[in-house]
Amino acid sequence: MEELLHFELKKYVSPGTTFEELYEHINGIIKQNGFVNLDFIGNLGHSIERRKDARIYIEKGNKSRLSSVKYFTFEPHIAFPNSKYGFKKEDIYYFNGSKLQEL
Repeated sequence: MEELLHFELKKYVSPGTTFEELYEHINGIIKQNGFVNLDFIGNLGHSIERRKDARIYIEKGNKSRLSSVKYFTFEPHIAFPNSKYGFKKEDIYYFNGSKLQEL
């Protein structure tokens, strides 16, 4: 499932995609496949910053474009409902022109 989510990220995003659009799209796939998002604040990743308080999150309400940051993580933390175990795969991405790249 984590591989599918990262594949879907690569297929879905463009430089004009907002953090919120990615959040809504991926959370729909998580739910559709019978999983839940385990993140404490519900996000799916964030921009890479020198200071933690400067991070921009992949979350509801964030209208910033993914291309507005140099690098961002994508790290959905998911599980089956009521499971003892969760799963998380984290990668760092950036745009090289209009093409999404994995670091």
